[in-house]
Amino acid sequence: MLVALSSACLVVEGDVFLHNPRGSNNRLNEANANRNNANRLFDSQNNAKGGYCIGPAMSYYEGSKLDLEWTGSHACGNPKVICTYIIQYICSDTDANPMIQVREGTDTDTINDDPTGPTTQDANGDLEYGMHESYQYYQDCKIRERNMGLFIADREQQGNLNPGRIGSIFTRQNNNGNRYGFECPEERDYYPYWHPTPWRDVAILTDQPEFCAFFQQESQNVNPKGYCATDPAINNPTDCGNGWAMQAAWNSAPPACVTNPSSRDNHLGTVAGGIKPATFRWTLPTQAAESCITTNNCNCVLRLRYNTTSRDLGPNGNNLDGTFPDFNLNAAASPIQQDELAPQGGYLYWLAMDTTQFGRVFQDRSFVFHIKPRPGNAPLGNAIYNVNVQGKRGNIVQAYPALEYDFVPNNLKVQVNDFIHFQWTGCDTNPAGNAGEGTDQTDRSNVVQLASFADNYPATDAWIATNTPLIPTSSLRNRLAYIDQTSCLTQQQLLTKNNGILNSVEQDVQNCMKLNAGSQYFDAGIFQATSVGEFFYMSTRNNFFSNRMQKGTIIVSTDPVTEQPTSPVPTNVAPSNTNTTPKVSDAPTVSVCIASIAIILALLGLML
Repeated sequence: MLVALSSACLVVEGDVFLHNPRGSNNRLNEANANRNNANRLFDSQNNAKGGYCIGPAMSYYEGSKLDLEWTGSHACGNPKVICTYIIQYICSDTDANPMIQVREGTDTDTINDDPTGPTTQDANGDLEYGMHESYQYYQDCKIRERNMGLFIADREQQGNLNPGRIGSIFTRQNNNGNRYGFECPEERDYYPYWHPTPWRDVAILTDQPEFCAFFQQESQNVNPKGYCATDPAINNPTDCGNGWAMQAAWNSAPPACVTNPSSRDNHLGTVAGGIKPATFRWTLPTQAAESCITTNNCNCVLRLRYNTTSRDLGPNGNNLDGTFPDFNLNAAASPIQQDELAPQGGYLYWLAMDTTQFGRVFQDRSFVFHIKPRPGNAPLGNAIYNVNVQGKRGNIVQAYPALEYDFVPNNLKVQVNDFIHFQWTGCDTNPAGNAGEGTDQTDRSNVVQLASFADNYPATDAWIATNTPLIPTSSLRNRLAYIDQTSCLTQQQLLTKNNGILNSVEQDVQNCMKLNAGSQYFDAGIFQATSVGEFFYMSTRNNFFSNRMQKGTIIVSTDPVTEQPTSPVPTNVAPSNTNTTPKVSDAPTVSVCIASIAIILALLGLML
């Protein structure tokens, strides 16, 4: 049992990729198969081929419903592992000071770590470097002592982590202090964090719902976070004394906390019992939470982490130690050792233990998107549901670990008189030669109604005239089908222009039948679902062999929509004691089987 458990849990090769909204995996506009710079904005620890190339920014209405979709390869919800997803977002005003402005930038290089980095402009006068966290946030992280009470396995004994009281940029996973944009490595690796961060919590999906109350109480949404104002190198109130200050909580609801859907290990695919990737429906913030929405100047980024921390063990386990434990005691207390020998049944087993793999954290972030004020023609009593397009050009092998095209959600249920917002983005720098329809390297989609979900021909005008249409007006139906294309040529004109060469006709940018004249970004605005029924639609361009079945269903009912499960604990949680010494992990956070291994090793007397 010990050998099997060790093999299953300790060798961690995981990745996580956002598909809606499109995850960057540190890409920008690269046309090559792999991203250019894994250090551009954040530490993903993901496969370099992952991520989508950038398209024009999406723009969602405040308070609307957005289905987040992602794939992860580490069996969250599977009893082999202990795993948690943390979903967060950050926003800033587009007119904010460049030192704090969330943006994509125009260059794939990492922003310079000096005061000129955030203000550097390219030849067109645009801010050159992408930035999520602010310059000062990273400076504070760099100088602040790292938390010496955190579990580090045996990495110091292996010579991989300096035992000195060094900055929070040095962690067990980032022992060299590498820089990834202005991300703080210690905050990246641990949740909940004990110092102020710019990230606001959306949701926690965990295998251990018994810790939901703790996660929610410690969220900065409801709980102020402390720092030493007089000496930023100090990381706790005891050593700081009267200089300890508190940054106010975000004064928003605590994050939703739900149980993970189960997924197969080592498989970037659907969750168990389902036909789609892991999903969470997010109700976007409103002006009450983000003032930049009021002026329609809100740049935001979504962040997804999983296996968020190790089960941090101090000398007293997961209880509060009260003071910093001695570093060497903490290392000696590690229940795991590199390439450990373990007896079982009279035999010795050399376990495949790589202590760098314990508590691995993987991450993806969206490209920058906007949140805009709710339109005046949408009463507050009626929900707005976003329907987007995920995926990239190419067949499944070429696109992997991204997905082929699909609508998100591809099966949407709404209540009559709710609103639907069709909107999508794509890029023109997919790898050249990837399979797909229309002009090479481009993403394009449209919406046409089907009479039946099994059909691959659009519903005819005659059928629509005698049946209930999904889209209430012919003008909007035509716009969704033809996506605002101009300078279109007829089939005969295209053949003449291209000397009858059919491949050239397909690639021609004036071929509107292939959607080639459409823009990368399309926003149909909102329309009200006033007719009860079940409706089917597809994209005419991508419903083919190389990009299979880009179809969707919308069910409009008089019944209220049943949302996903709510938090298993009350959402009106009170913040915890804000003076708790932050030097140790206050409760078991989650990761890769460390608790199970520790218990088994201790019971069998195998701890070296």
